[in-house]
Amino acid sequence: MAFFLTHKGYKALGVEENKIPTDLAFVDGLEKRGASLFDPPVDAWDEHFQAEIHAMILIGEEDEKKAKQIRYEIQLFLNDAVEVLGEEIGLAMKNQHLDGIEHFGYVDGRSQPLLLTEEIERETESNDGTNVWNPAFPLRQALVADKGGEPDVSFGSYFVFRKLEQNVRDFKAKEAETAEILGLTGDDAELAGAMIVGRFEDGTPVVNQRSDGNNHPVPNNFNYASDKDGLKCPFHAHIRKVNPRGESVGIDSPAIPAHEGQSEMPPVPSEEDERSHIMARRGITYGKRVWTEVDGIRKLDEEHLPVGGVGLLFMAYQYDIEKQFEYTQINWSNAQNYIKPSTGLDPVIGQGEPTVLQKQTKEWGEHGKRSIDFHGFVSLKGGKYFFAPCISFLLNL
Repeated sequence: MAFFLTHKGYKALGVEENKIPTDLAFVDGLEKRGASLFDPPVDAWDEHFQAEIHAMILIGEEDEKKAKQIRYEIQLFLNDAVEVLGEEIGLAMKNQHLDGIEHFGYVDGRSQPLLLTEEIERETESNDGTNVWNPAFPLRQALVADKGGEPDVSFGSYFVFRKLEQNVRDFKAKEAETAEILGLTGDDAELAGAMIVGRFEDGTPVVNQRSDGNNHPVPNNFNYASDKDGLKCPFHAHIRKVNPRGESVGIDSPAIPAHEGQSEMPPVPSEEDERSHIMARRGITYGKRVWTEVDGIRKLDEEHLPVGGVGLLFMAYQYDIEKQFEYTQINWSNAQNYIKPSTGLDPVIGQGEPTVLQKQTKEWGEHGKRSIDFHGFVSLKGGKYFFAPCISFLLNL
């Protein structure tokens, strides 16, 4: 279980000012910052997210029955002390290889920053290694001193929560249309979607090869040094946009102001600076889907594709909301001239009206690109900026 407070939650509890986290984005709240992110207006969010939320409780449990029991016990404990405004239920999905996937059907979460020694050792010894791309990040990537806890030994984390709805039917239709534009047929048609996401559905990185099948384990030990012209993995591909793996060093970031008074961001001076923007993400899918079994393999039913009611509960721990989540969304996903001029929006989570179209090669690894318009299949249904306080702060309330 985890517990989070909004800035208004701290105020409602009467916490002393010098013990409240001071991150400007946290103080403002997601509602106030949404315009710079090109989020939809608050009155278009799900009703419970429009309310003044003070706190959130997160229950993580694989056993659904046990999760419900924990929820019931918490509700009894809270009694009438709080008003429950809403509830979101995540339901993890896995493919036939037992890798986590999202509703568009792609392996998700493979590029997580690793903060714990045992995770890093596992990546080196049991997965595909870390000599090309090192996923090890310091704990300071997610932790900050909690002024409300015991001095020098208490830490918390800023926490971003966003409910992202996915229009699966239209996304898959656009994939098929893109394949037709590129002249890809038969098994080759899957390359169209892989160049949108940056991976094939099974997790194979498209920068590594033009077909799927490299997924035991799903690779993460790669970068884009061998694809400087974006002929294998387009510059707009989702995973290339949100984790450039050293590629943005020395490049001007054409920023959209994150708040009034912010100027364009200077060139990224080093890989360390680029890596400072990466978040510890822990999203989970929500909404139930129809599954089928083909040749003994369980797959998502392609004949029953939802246009709403399913998506991802995006969650991320970080030390600085503006420098991490907002920077990634504004200066990477939404920036249409990043990482190269006329790159276009991130086709998965990019927001805003496109002024330039994405460019995609017709043949993997060959020159000659076609323009496509791929965006608008993920919609924000609500969210909040929180802080996860330390245990000593909670004990001292």
